[in-house]
Amino acid sequence: MKSLTSTAVSLLFLALIQAVMCANNSMVPANYFSNINGNLTKIVWAHAVNSKAELETALTSGDIMMIEGDIVLGKWNSSDNTSINETIPIMAHPPMNESDLSLEKFLSTVIDKNAKKGIKLDFKSIEAFNASKPILDKVLNDVQFPVFLNADIIGGPVKAVTTPVDAKAFLSLAKTYPECTLSVGWTTRYGGKDNVTEGAYTDKHIQEMLDKLKEQNITQPITYPVRAGLAANSISVIKSLMTKSSDMKNATLTVWSSEGDKVDAAQLSTLIKDIGVTKVYLDVPQELMKNLHFSGASSFTVTSITLVMSLVTVALSTIL
Repeated sequence: MKSLTSTAVSLLFLALIQAVMCANNSMVPANYFSNINGNLTKIVWAHAVNSKAELETALTSGDIMMIEGDIVLGKWNSSDNTSINETIPIMAHPPMNESDLSLEKFLSTVIDKNAKKGIKLDFKSIEAFNASKPILDKVLNDVQFPVFLNADIIGGPVKAVTTPVDAKAFLSLAKTYPECTLSVGWTTRYGGKDNVTEGAYTDKHIQEMLDKLKEQNITQPITYPVRAGLAANSISVIKSLMTKSSDMKNATLTVWSSEGDKVDAAQLSTLIKDIGVTKVYLDVPQELMKNLHFSGASSFTVTSITLVMSLVTVALSTIL
């Protein structure tokens, strides 16, 4: 130990400082939801919460931890809305363009309830995100729970026809909210609706994503939403994505799936094990969840951080 250089000592200090900063960041789900012990796969999601009734159910549920909703520009059908014909950011999934829940009401309800839940806002167009910015500016500086800003910004498998949200425009706006996690993914064409049961992510897909993030100098936490059936067929590519993202702040995966998607559960379990449960969110149907087995996946929790801190202290005392 005494042969360690001053550079090595400095690196140990930097690693310790980074670990402490990560552990104390209350906006990071791994720390906000302390009962999961760093295992992100234990976080329970409510998907497509786009109405007042669905939001109320999610907020009062003792199981739900993260609430995901979709934002489009459309008509807000509310009895107390005096501008009912105005086009504003609402909670709806295309092709729907009417809702009884606006983005502003969604956010104020979550904040007022103080239900200790995080949210994921899935913007379906850059126009919807631009129109939402004044609303986000009013509230995001004061929230004390995890917030994900999501958009599909790259065209993906399998020959996806959905137009991606403009990557440059989305990232340049989203990075003005450094307290939020950026959730950026690929458009997909897969599953029963599209009658597509085979496909995979490619090196080209991930490189295009990495290039866009680099161009915009993104420094805040990143999560990559990947479709379960496609990700299970792309283990080496997804692992490469995570390896190439190792210099980013807290890069994770969000594995999601639609009902009826063909998913190789064994291969998906292998991917989760290889990446580690501290790096993978799971937003999939219960039937698929039951078929996943990754109990041996690596886990690095706050307890592990404490152990590292102790070891660093011992190492430094030996050096000094």
